[in-house]
Amino acid sequence: MFRATRRLARLCPEQVRRMRFRRTRFGRRGLAEEHVYAFLRAVVDELIARDAVEASLRAENARLKGALRDWQSSFAPRPGRW
Repeated sequence: MFRATRRLARLCPEQVRRMRFRRTRFGRRGLAEEHVYAFLRAVVDELIARDAVEASLRAENARLKGALRDWQSSFAPRPGRW
């Protein structure tokens, strides 16, 4: 069973894939397994998409920071010129 032990713990796709639910003691009572596992597959897909977007945004952020640093360096006063 998955339990977030820390407030900032992130749920990853592999944790969702490995998630298994207990069966009830009285046979088929409780939630329909096929719906639970269909939902888990949808959650896995969402987590994969989220992680891909986040990685793309981090890469773009790093690229923009580098470009800004280069631009600022080209306009910064050089020591000894004044």
